[in-house]
Amino acid sequence: MPINCTNREPMCSRGKMRSSEYYLHRKRRRSAVLSPACFVVVSSLFVSFPSATVTAQQQDPQTLNGGSVLAMAGKGCVAVAVDKRFGSGPQTVNISPRHVLAPNPSLLVAFTGLDGDVRSLSEELSVQISAKVGRESGFGFEDSESIGGDVENGGNALPLPVPVSSSSRRISPRSMAALTSHVLYSRRKSPYYVEPIVAGLERGCPFLCSHDLIGAQSKSDSFVCSGAASKSLYGTAQAFWHPNMQPDELARVCGRAFLSALERDCLSGYGAIVYLIVANDTEDKGGGCRIIEYDLACRND
Repeated sequence: MPINCTNREPMCSRGKMRSSEYYLHRKRRRSAVLSPACFVVVSSLFVSFPSATVTAQQQDPQTLNGGSVLAMAGKGCVAVAVDKRFGSGPQTVNISPRHVLAPNPSLLVAFTGLDGDVRSLSEELSVQISAKVGRESGFGFEDSESIGGDVENGGNALPLPVPVSSSSRRISPRSMAALTSHVLYSRRKSPYYVEPIVAGLERGCPFLCSHDLIGAQSKSDSFVCSGAASKSLYGTAQAFWHPNMQPDELARVCGRAFLSALERDCLSGYGAIVYLIVANDTEDKGGGCRIIEYDLACRND
Protein backbone atom coordinates (compact mmCIF):
# COMPACT_ATOMS: atom_id res chain seq x y z
CA MET A 1 0.00 0.00 0.00
CA PRO A 2 1.53 3.30 -0.97
CA ILE A 3 2.32 5.77 1.74
CA ASN A 4 0.61 9.09 1.50
CA CYS A 5 3.24 11.65 2.44
CA THR A 6 0.98 14.58 1.90
CA ASN A 7 -1.10 13.55 4.92
CA ARG A 8 1.92 13.03 7.20
CA GLU A 9 3.42 16.48 6.79
CA PRO A 10 0.48 18.36 8.24
CA MET A 11 0.41 15.97 11.19
CA CYS A 12 4.09 16.57 11.84
CA SER A 13 3.63 20.25 11.55
CA ARG A 14 0.69 20.18 13.87
CA GLY A 15 2.67 18.03 16.32
CA LYS A 16 5.52 20.49 16.31
CA MET A 17 3.18 23.35 16.92
CA ARG A 18 1.58 21.54 19.80
CA SER A 19 4.95 20.74 21.42
CA SER A 20 6.14 24.32 21.08
CA GLU A 21 2.94 25.61 22.59
CA TYR A 22 3.35 23.12 25.43
CA TYR A 23 6.85 24.27 26.24
CA LEU A 24 5.80 27.91 26.09
CA HIS A 25 3.00 27.15 28.50
CA ARG A 26 5.44 25.41 30.87
CA LYS A 27 7.76 28.39 30.79
CA ARG A 28 4.91 30.73 31.55
CA ARG A 29 3.87 28.60 34.50
CA ARG A 30 7.43 28.50 35.83
CA SER A 31 7.81 32.26 35.55
CA ALA A 32 4.46 32.72 37.26
CA VAL A 33 5.57 30.44 40.09
CA LEU A 34 9.06 31.93 40.46
CA SER A 35 8.13 35.58 40.30
CA PRO A 36 6.62 35.77 43.83
CA ALA A 37 9.63 33.92 45.25
CA CYS A 38 12.03 36.29 43.53
CA PHE A 39 10.03 39.22 44.87
CA VAL A 40 10.26 37.85 48.39
CA VAL A 41 14.03 37.32 48.12
CA VAL A 42 14.66 40.80 46.76
CA SER A 43 12.44 42.42 49.36
CA SER A 44 14.18 40.51 52.15
CA LEU A 45 17.54 41.78 50.90
CA PHE A 46 16.32 45.37 51.02
CA VAL A 47 14.95 44.83 54.52
CA SER A 48 18.14 43.15 55.80
CA PHE A 49 20.48 45.99 54.80
CA PRO A 50 19.07 48.61 57.24
CA SER A 51 18.93 46.12 60.09
CA ALA A 52 22.56 45.16 59.46
CA THR A 53 23.52 48.84 59.51
CA VAL A 54 21.70 49.45 62.80
CA THR A 55 23.34 46.37 64.33
CA ALA A 56 26.78 47.55 63.23
CA GLN A 57 26.17 50.95 64.79
CA GLN A 58 25.07 49.38 68.07
CA GLN A 59 28.18 47.15 68.15
CA ASP A 60 30.64 49.97 67.39
CA PRO A 61 32.93 50.17 70.46
CA GLN A 62 33.42 53.92 70.07
CA THR A 63 29.70 54.71 70.34
CA LEU A 64 28.60 51.74 72.49
CA ASN A 65 28.64 53.76 75.72
CA GLY A 66 27.64 57.02 74.00
CA GLY A 67 28.89 60.39 75.13
CA SER A 68 30.24 63.52 73.46
CA VAL A 69 32.85 66.20 74.17
CA LEU A 70 33.23 69.75 72.85
CA ALA A 71 36.16 72.11 73.50
CA MET A 72 36.18 75.79 72.48
CA ALA A 73 38.83 78.49 72.60
CA GLY A 74 38.31 82.09 73.67
CA LYS A 75 40.48 85.07 74.52
CA GLY A 76 42.79 83.73 77.22
CA CYS A 77 40.31 81.00 78.20
CA VAL A 78 39.21 77.50 77.18
CA ALA A 79 35.86 75.73 77.71
CA VAL A 80 35.34 71.95 77.71
CA ALA A 81 31.80 70.52 77.69
CA VAL A 82 31.01 66.88 78.50
CA ASP A 83 27.66 65.12 78.80
CA LYS A 84 26.36 62.85 81.58
CA ARG A 85 24.83 59.88 79.77
CA PHE A 86 26.41 56.44 80.14
CA GLY A 87 24.65 53.73 78.18
CA SER A 88 24.95 50.36 76.52
CA GLY A 89 23.80 51.07 72.99
CA PRO A 90 20.32 52.60 73.07
CA GLN A 91 19.82 51.61 76.73
CA THR A 92 20.71 54.19 79.38
CA VAL A 93 22.65 52.63 82.27
CA ASN A 94 23.72 55.56 84.44
CA ILE A 95 23.72 59.36 84.52
CA SER A 96 26.97 60.87 85.78
CA PRO A 97 29.57 63.32 84.44
CA ARG A 98 31.97 61.87 81.89
CA HIS A 99 35.49 61.04 83.06
CA VAL A 100 37.92 63.98 82.76
CA LEU A 101 41.63 63.98 83.68
CA ALA A 102 42.98 67.23 85.14
CA PRO A 103 46.76 67.06 85.75
CA ASN A 104 46.90 70.76 86.71
CA PRO A 105 44.58 73.82 86.71
CA SER A 106 45.65 74.84 83.20
CA LEU A 107 45.03 71.49 81.50
CA LEU A 108 42.12 69.09 80.94
CA VAL A 109 41.94 65.80 79.06
CA ALA A 110 38.42 64.64 78.14
CA PHE A 111 37.62 61.18 76.76
CA THR A 112 34.93 59.59 74.60
CA GLY A 113 34.68 55.93 73.68
CA LEU A 114 34.52 52.59 75.42
CA ASP A 115 34.37 53.23 79.16
CA GLY A 116 36.80 50.45 80.12
CA ASP A 117 39.39 51.74 77.66
CA VAL A 118 38.78 55.28 78.92
CA ARG A 119 39.66 54.24 82.47
CA SER A 120 42.71 52.29 81.33
CA LEU A 121 44.03 55.14 79.20
CA SER A 122 43.46 57.67 81.98
CA GLU A 123 45.36 55.55 84.49
CA GLU A 124 48.21 54.97 82.04
CA LEU A 125 48.50 58.69 81.33
CA SER A 126 48.52 59.43 85.08
CA VAL A 127 51.35 56.94 85.58
CA GLN A 128 53.30 58.42 82.69
CA ILE A 129 52.86 61.95 84.05
CA SER A 130 54.00 60.87 87.51
CA ALA A 131 57.07 59.16 86.08
CA LYS A 132 58.07 61.97 83.70
CA VAL A 133 57.22 65.04 85.73
CA GLY A 134 58.39 63.58 89.02
CA ARG A 135 55.35 64.36 91.10
CA GLU A 136 52.06 62.78 92.08
CA SER A 137 49.42 63.59 89.49
CA GLY A 138 45.97 64.68 90.47
CA PHE A 139 44.56 67.34 92.75
CA GLY A 140 45.01 68.13 96.41
CA PHE A 141 42.67 70.35 98.37
CA GLU A 142 43.39 73.87 99.48
CA ASP A 143 41.23 76.80 100.45
CA SER A 144 39.79 78.57 97.44
CA GLU A 145 37.00 81.06 97.00
CA SER A 146 33.97 80.53 94.83
CA ILE A 147 33.95 82.42 91.58
CA GLY A 148 30.65 83.94 90.53
CA GLY A 149 29.33 83.49 87.03
CA ASP A 150 26.15 82.93 85.11
CA VAL A 151 25.53 80.50 82.33
CA GLU A 152 22.42 79.41 80.50
CA ASN A 153 20.03 77.09 82.36
CA GLY A 154 21.20 78.43 85.72
CA GLY A 155 24.54 76.68 86.13
CA ASN A 156 26.62 77.51 89.19
CA ALA A 157 30.30 78.35 89.04
CA LEU A 158 32.32 76.09 91.32
CA PRO A 159 36.13 76.09 91.62
CA LEU A 160 38.12 72.91 91.34
CA PRO A 161 40.91 72.29 93.88
CA VAL A 162 44.46 73.32 93.10
CA PRO A 163 47.53 71.08 93.32
CA VAL A 164 49.25 70.59 96.65
CA SER A 165 52.79 71.12 95.44
CA SER A 166 52.78 74.58 93.93
CA SER A 167 56.47 74.71 93.11
CA SER A 168 56.56 71.41 91.22
CA ARG A 169 56.89 71.15 87.48
CA ARG A 170 53.72 71.04 85.42
CA ILE A 171 53.11 69.30 82.13
CA SER A 172 52.07 71.70 79.38
CA PRO A 173 49.08 71.05 77.07
CA ARG A 174 51.39 70.56 74.07
CA SER A 175 53.48 68.00 75.95
CA MET A 176 50.30 66.28 77.14
CA ALA A 177 49.08 65.96 73.55
CA ALA A 178 52.41 64.45 72.50
CA LEU A 179 52.33 62.00 75.43
CA THR A 180 48.76 60.98 74.58
CA SER A 181 49.71 60.37 70.96
CA HIS A 182 52.68 58.26 72.05
CA VAL A 183 50.59 56.10 74.37
CA LEU A 184 47.85 55.56 71.76
CA TYR A 185 50.29 54.77 68.94
CA SER A 186 52.20 52.30 71.11
CA ARG A 187 48.98 50.24 71.29
CA ARG A 188 48.11 50.49 67.61
CA LYS A 189 47.92 46.68 67.22
CA SER A 190 45.34 46.43 70.01
CA PRO A 191 44.13 50.03 70.30
CA TYR A 192 42.15 51.76 72.97
CA TYR A 193 38.72 52.59 71.57
CA VAL A 194 39.04 56.15 72.87
CA GLU A 195 39.15 59.58 71.23
CA PRO A 196 40.72 61.96 73.78
CA ILE A 197 40.71 65.76 73.60
CA VAL A 198 43.49 67.81 75.19
CA ALA A 199 42.54 71.40 76.06
CA GLY A 200 44.31 74.00 78.12
CA LEU A 201 46.19 77.27 78.36
CA GLU A 202 49.86 77.40 77.40
CA ARG A 203 51.51 80.73 78.26
CA GLY A 204 48.09 82.36 78.24
CA CYS A 205 47.16 81.06 74.76
CA PRO A 206 44.46 78.42 74.17
CA PHE A 207 45.55 74.99 72.98
CA LEU A 208 43.08 72.46 71.53
CA CYS A 209 44.00 69.05 70.14
CA SER A 210 41.92 65.95 69.39
CA HIS A 211 43.21 62.42 68.78
CA ASP A 212 41.94 59.34 66.99
CA LEU A 213 42.42 55.70 68.00
CA ILE A 214 46.10 55.50 67.01
CA GLY A 215 47.12 58.94 68.23
CA ALA A 216 46.86 61.09 65.10
CA GLN A 217 46.50 64.72 66.17
CA SER A 218 44.07 67.34 64.88
CA LYS A 219 44.77 70.82 66.27
CA SER A 220 42.49 73.82 65.98
CA ASP A 221 42.39 77.45 67.06
CA SER A 222 38.58 77.51 67.31
CA PHE A 223 36.98 74.25 68.52
CA VAL A 224 37.37 70.45 68.50
CA CYS A 225 34.81 67.75 69.26
CA SER A 226 34.43 63.98 69.42
CA GLY A 227 31.93 61.33 70.41
CA ALA A 228 28.56 60.05 69.29
CA ALA A 229 27.17 63.51 68.46
CA SER A 230 30.31 64.78 66.69
CA LYS A 231 28.51 65.35 63.38
CA SER A 232 25.95 67.60 65.05
CA LEU A 233 28.61 69.27 67.17
CA TYR A 234 30.59 70.38 64.13
CA GLY A 235 27.55 72.19 62.75
CA THR A 236 26.39 73.87 65.95
CA ALA A 237 29.90 74.84 67.06
CA GLN A 238 30.69 76.37 63.69
CA ALA A 239 27.45 78.36 63.82
CA PHE A 240 27.95 79.71 67.37
CA TRP A 241 31.71 80.18 67.67
CA HIS A 242 33.42 83.48 66.96
CA PRO A 243 36.93 84.64 67.92
CA ASN A 244 38.04 86.65 70.96
CA MET A 245 35.24 85.59 73.31
CA GLN A 246 35.50 86.55 76.97
CA PRO A 247 35.20 83.78 79.63
CA ASP A 248 31.53 84.38 80.48
CA GLU A 249 30.55 84.58 76.84
CA LEU A 250 32.61 81.50 75.99
CA ALA A 251 30.85 79.46 78.68
CA ARG A 252 27.42 80.50 77.36
CA VAL A 253 28.30 79.86 73.71
CA CYS A 254 29.92 76.50 74.42
CA GLY A 255 27.00 75.37 76.57
CA ARG A 256 24.41 76.50 74.04
CA ALA A 257 26.17 74.82 71.09
CA PHE A 258 26.71 71.63 73.10
CA LEU A 259 23.10 71.34 74.26
CA SER A 260 21.79 72.06 70.75
CA ALA A 261 23.82 69.15 69.39
CA LEU A 262 22.81 66.80 72.22
CA GLU A 263 19.14 67.29 71.41
CA ARG A 264 19.83 65.83 67.96
CA ASP A 265 21.54 62.66 69.20
CA CYS A 266 19.89 59.88 71.19
CA LEU A 267 23.18 58.41 72.49
CA SER A 268 24.21 61.61 74.31
CA GLY A 269 22.64 64.09 76.67
CA TYR A 270 20.94 63.91 80.08
CA GLY A 271 22.68 67.06 81.24
CA ALA A 272 26.13 68.52 80.67
CA ILE A 273 29.12 69.88 82.55
CA VAL A 274 31.14 72.82 81.21
CA TYR A 275 34.68 73.28 82.57
CA LEU A 276 36.07 76.77 82.00
CA ILE A 277 39.83 77.32 82.26
CA VAL A 278 40.66 80.97 82.88
CA ALA A 279 43.85 82.79 83.79
CA ASN A 280 44.04 84.55 87.13
CA ASP A 281 44.68 88.27 87.30
CA THR A 282 47.80 87.74 89.42
CA GLU A 283 50.25 84.88 89.33
CA ASP A 284 49.74 82.82 92.47
CA LYS A 285 50.70 79.43 93.77
CA GLY A 286 47.91 77.85 91.76
CA GLY A 287 49.88 78.34 88.57
CA GLY A 288 48.02 81.41 87.33
CA CYS A 289 44.94 79.43 86.17
CA ARG A 290 41.73 78.15 87.68
CA ILE A 291 38.96 75.82 86.54
CA ILE A 292 35.29 76.79 86.91
CA GLU A 293 32.57 74.16 86.66
CA TYR A 294 29.08 74.84 85.25
CA ASP A 295 26.29 72.27 85.59
CA LEU A 296 23.78 72.52 82.72
CA ALA A 297 20.36 70.91 82.40
CA CYS A 298 19.30 69.30 79.15
CA ARG A 299 15.86 69.00 77.59
CA ASN A 300 15.94 65.19 77.69
CA ASP A 301 16.70 64.97 81.45
